[in-house]
Amino acid sequence: MTRALVALTCAFALACEEPAPVCRFGREYALFRSETQSFHDLHTVSLGGGALALFSDSRGVHAQRLDASGAPIAPATRLFDGCDGGLDADGDERELHLACVRRDPRDEASERVSLYTLDSDLRVRSVSAFGRAGRMSHGIALVRAGDQLAIAWHAAAMSGGRIWYFEPGRMAEPRQLSDDGWEASAPSLVRLGGRTFAAWAETRYDGERAHSRIRLSAPDATGGAARPQTVLESRDPAPSPRLVALADGMLLSFRDKRESRRKTGLYLARLSMQGRLVGSVVRAGRADGIATPVLEPCLGGVVSATPRTFAGDYFVGVLRADAELRRLSPEQQFYEDSREFDRVAVHCAADSALLLIAERGRLLKGNAALRSTTFRCE
Repeated sequence: MTRALVALTCAFALACEEPAPVCRFGREYALFRSETQSFHDLHTVSLGGGALALFSDSRGVHAQRLDASGAPIAPATRLFDGCDGGLDADGDERELHLACVRRDPRDEASERVSLYTLDSDLRVRSVSAFGRAGRMSHGIALVRAGDQLAIAWHAAAMSGGRIWYFEPGRMAEPRQLSDDGWEASAPSLVRLGGRTFAAWAETRYDGERAHSRIRLSAPDATGGAARPQTVLESRDPAPSPRLVALADGMLLSFRDKRESRRKTGLYLARLSMQGRLVGSVVRAGRADGIATPVLEPCLGGVVSATPRTFAGDYFVGVLRADAELRRLSPEQQFYEDSREFDRVAVHCAADSALLLIAERGRLLKGNAALRSTTFRCE
C-alpha cells in the first residue's frame, strides 16, 4: 500500500506564523501496465466534461478516461504511434489537440513534430507534421488561445540542443528561439495578457561545472519579438523551468544547486507581466529526479509535483503554494517500498488536483505502470 509521508517542519514556508494548508492524498487507482520498462511522457487534460489521461510508451500513445476521483471509467485506448520525444495536449468540450515529438535516430532533416486534432470520441480529425527533432530530443509544449495554437519543442542531436517555436496557420515555418553556443533543454509555454511566453534553460560547461541560465521570450508569428532575456541563473545542468500564468503575472519553478550543502532543490519565483523577477526566490523542496517537475495553477494557488529521491528511494513530492509564495504546505510524498515513481502529471479540478503518477521497472526488470490519485488541501 502506498504511504503518504508528511514533512512536519515549516522549513518550506516563508511565513511559518501563518497556518500552512493541510493537504492529503485521496484513494489511489491502478490504471495501466505497460509491456515496457518506462513511459516516454504523460499528461492530463479536460475533454468532453471529464478528465483524460494521456501516456506514451514504445507501443504507442494511449488515452484513458477518468472520473473526478481518478478512477478509470473506460479501458485505455491506443491512439497512434508513441511520442518518444515527449507530448503535450490541450482539450475542451469538443476536441483535443495533441503535440508530439518523435526522435529521428539518424538525425536527418525529416519532419518529426506532429500536431493531432481529435474529436471528443478520440477519433483523429487531422494531423500535420513539421520541424526537426534529432535522436536526443525530449520536451514539447503546447498552448491555446481561442482557435490559435502555439508550440515549442526541444530538438537535440550530437550537434547540440535548440528550442524551436511554431504557430500553425500563422507561420510559414518554425523559427529558433534559443541561442547557438548553449545547450538548450525542454520548453514551457503560457498565455498571459494576450501574449505567449516561452521559458527554457540553456547550459554551458566550464570543465565539469555547469552554468545554466533560464531564458524567457514572448515570441510572435511575425518574428518581431524582442530577444530572449535571462531571468535567473542556476548551477544545475537541467533546471527544467515551468511557467504558469497568474492574474497579475507568472510563477516559475526551476531546479538549482544554489545551496552547496543541500541536494538539488526546486525553487519558485514570481515574475511580472513583463517577465521580470518579483520578490525573493523560495526553495520548495528537493528535486533531484530526472523527469521535469510539474507546476499547475490549482486550489487557489499552484500545485507542484516533483519526482525526487531520498535514501535511494524514488517517489513524487507534492505541495500547494499560494500565488504570493507566502504559504507553502508541507510536502506530501507518494511512496511505496520497492517501487520507483519517476514521472507525474497534474490536472486541476474544482476542489482537487488529479495526479497521474508513473512507476518505472525497477533495477532493469519489471514493467512500467500508471496510477492515479487526488490531492486536496484545507
